[in-house]
Amino acid sequence: SYILYLRLLFDKVMTGRSLETLLYLTLAVIGAYIVSGMLEAVRSKLLVRIGVKYDNNVAGRVFERMIKDSLVPGSAKHTQGLKDVNTIRTFLGGTGIFAIFDTPWVPVYLAVIFLFHPLLGWLACIGGFLLLLLVVAQELATSRMQNRYAQSSLQTDQFLRFVMRNAQAVHAMGMLPALVGHWRDFNRQDVTYEDTMAGRTAGFQNMAKVVMSSTVLAVMATGAYLVIKHEATIGTMVAASMFMGRALAPLMMLGNAWKSWQESRLAYKRLDQLMTEGDTGDLSITLTPVPDEPPPLFRVDNVSHSIGSMPVLQDVSFSLAPGEILAVIGPSGAGKSTLGRIMLGLWRPDEGRVMLDDTPLERFDRTMLGLKVGYVPQEIDLFTGTVAENIARMGKVDSDKVVAAGKETGAHEMILELPHGYDTPIGPGGVTLSGGQQQLIALARARYGEPWLMVLDEPDSHLDNNSRDMFHKLLAELKEKGTLQVVISHKRELAKLADRVLMLDAGRAVELSAAQYQSENNQTQSE
Repeated sequence: SYILYLRLLFDKVMTGRSLETLLYLTLAVIGAYIVSGMLEAVRSKLLVRIGVKYDNNVAGRVFERMIKDSLVPGSAKHTQGLKDVNTIRTFLGGTGIFAIFDTPWVPVYLAVIFLFHPLLGWLACIGGFLLLLLVVAQELATSRMQNRYAQSSLQTDQFLRFVMRNAQAVHAMGMLPALVGHWRDFNRQDVTYEDTMAGRTAGFQNMAKVVMSSTVLAVMATGAYLVIKHEATIGTMVAASMFMGRALAPLMMLGNAWKSWQESRLAYKRLDQLMTEGDTGDLSITLTPVPDEPPPLFRVDNVSHSIGSMPVLQDVSFSLAPGEILAVIGPSGAGKSTLGRIMLGLWRPDEGRVMLDDTPLERFDRTMLGLKVGYVPQEIDLFTGTVAENIARMGKVDSDKVVAAGKETGAHEMILELPHGYDTPIGPGGVTLSGGQQQLIALARARYGEPWLMVLDEPDSHLDNNSRDMFHKLLAELKEKGTLQVVISHKRELAKLADRVLMLDAGRAVELSAAQYQSENNQTQSE
């Protein structure tokens, strides 16, 4: 509207000296500005809402998939899934995407310039073609470097998180100077990639500015030539140069927004890889309802599993009936924790199956089955929240069930001694718990809702004698209730509480009755 206003101002108003035309023309342009501003605001708001809608629809599924992906040993390539969602949302709601929407209007502006004069139109086309070439060249020159920078930056972030997670060991053993050196190597590589990419981008953007300015100048000079030759008016000259600026502006914006476009594209590729990789299961299979009571038999059939090229479990089989306690005993590295994860369906074995009666474990809904499972991992991590929320598995807190789980596991008295009892916050900004306190809360969390399967990995490693006695009493009580129990430990004394013992060594299993194991153990000690 402003460009047409200038043309009419020069060619009609000033030559005709009509104040009335000037007034109406000015009011019309002001009205056009108001409408244009409203449309721009609507477009910006709409794009922001699209970004928010995308985040709402995708972020939850990405978070869920990231958690599932982290179950795979050694998987660390998808740790920034939520950052990728945020990158795409920011791009959708930012100004860079305007260039994509405005680019289809470039031919329209060029056509209008052709209507002014063909010579001006051809000059505009040449300028647009040169800018488009620069955009393509910028993509070819920076895309590979952008990929390298993204990978390098991810490795640096992972290294930093690992160091911070092990800060106590780092300081205790004087490892900080060495780790700072490693971090500097990572960071130096990041800076090199980023500096190279920024230098190339700046070079192409500067060339684009030169092309843009030169093209506008050429159109202005050619317009002046046409005015002198009486083939165009001054208004046409001014309007053509301004239309030229509008025609090339989206291409300039496209070059300036290329970095955010590349980042969004890479983020989308990583998210697509995250959501499509791995075993998503057969969606045509109807899931089996999870039983409320323990199944007649819990079976592990001929399970073998390797991590990388190293076999961890080899042809392991056993069964467990309600009310039985199985102790899995073996030295460190024997595959005990791996077996526990496979029993829970956290890892899928290379060979063999885990069965609830005659139904494979993967045929059950993971969330519903989890409500019937109590698990204490070897490395305990509690979540940011209150003690009650942690025991309630971060779901809706049922106070009666929380207290019942605390009393059943012997954690109740310890929890009441905390500053706010069950409402005591833990995690960042909350109280710091000892290893024994964390283990008691983890046991209470495992018993929340009275699940019928308990898998306990080194469950008494941090307990004092009194708490350990309470734990042994808990195992006996759960046995009376018919709970399926698997206790994983390197301590031989826990085998005394079990009905059967599964001895693991170098991935191979030997199953003994408690009496047989005790007899062999006594014989070994006497020798």
